[in-house]
Amino acid sequence: MTEFILETSWDAGDGLDLKLAELLDKYHIPATFYIQNNSNIHEGNILELAEKFNIGGHTVSHPPDMKLLSYDEQFNEIKDNLDYLERIIGKKISTFAYPRGRYDDITIEILKELEIKEGRTTIVGQITLPDDPYRKHTTVHAFQRKEYKGENWLDYGIKKLNEVAKNGGYFHLWGHSYEVDRYDLWDELEILLKEISRYI
Repeated sequence: MTEFILETSWDAGDGLDLKLAELLDKYHIPATFYIQNNSNIHEGNILELAEKFNIGGHTVSHPPDMKLLSYDEQFNEIKDNLDYLERIIGKKISTFAYPRGRYDDITIEILKELEIKEGRTTIVGQITLPDDPYRKHTTVHAFQRKEYKGENWLDYGIKKLNEVAKNGGYFHLWGHSYEVDRYDLWDELEILLKEISRYI
């Protein structure tokens, strides 16, 4: 079996993250939960997630487009979010996901200034680890997207997983627990997680 890099990440922070965490734990799948301040997940639940999974930054208010904010506005969105999460979990945050995948060079400059090691985008289809850790793309979003060109997201994900398992590389599944719930994707997600678990 060819070794490869596997990651999953889940954005925004939602009470349903706990249901998702149970499913990830069932299959021993590693994950990062990117959480914003104004989410509907309680601090105690964040601490509970942090016991088994990585926690990453995701801004205070999830702005529609970071590029439209000034340096100071971006800095405050990121710094205040990191302070909030670090106070809860009691350790340094080292990774960040750009809200809606929108960012610019200023965003990256601030992440570096705040000693964040990587920034994750929302671009899918990536099966090689990006050279730039601040432009870290993903493989599949647990959601039906136009990039799949009509293919079911699960079929697309399994195809990419098999490709990486055969040839080596990078597989990164991401999503939102509330989307999985809203579109009733729990069974499909479990199928993909079960497939992923074969390679852990």
